[in-house]
Amino acid sequence: MDTRLKKISEYEWGIEKTGKMLVPGKIFASKKLVEAIEPEAIQQLANVATLKGIQKSALAMPDIHSGLLLS
Repeated sequence: MDTRLKKISEYEWGIEKTGKMLVPGKIFASKKLVEAIEPEAIQQLANVATLKGIQKSALAMPDIHSGLLLS
């Protein structure tokens, strides 16, 4: 599991605002699903949090993925 992720509640996980992030990142998923998330997908969530105009949080649902095809 990505060390940036902190458990907020049973189904809510967060990435603190760091670097160029304008807002924190949040993932809504069970621990089992969070453990299966690709590191690239966590980085994408952090990247979304840097976008101009974003409000409150960058959000990700349980099916978060990087979009990369891994073979």
